[in-house]
Amino acid sequence: MNTDIEKEVKHTEKLLKGKTVKTVWRHREKEVGIEFTDGTRLFVDHNEHGLELSITSGSDRS
Repeated sequence: MNTDIEKEVKHTEKLLKGKTVKTVWRHREKEVGIEFTDGTRLFVDHNEHGLELSITSGSDRS
């Protein structure tokens, strides 16, 4: 596995560990949004290079 990918996986696991899913929705045509009960959101987008992950913490939202 690519070192950058390994780092991203470990970081993502750390950010999401122990969280409970509140809702899942289609954010865009090729993107799924997952919101957790603490307000954290994970967006999974499909692009020409594979998958792209974006995480916003509950504290980032007003």
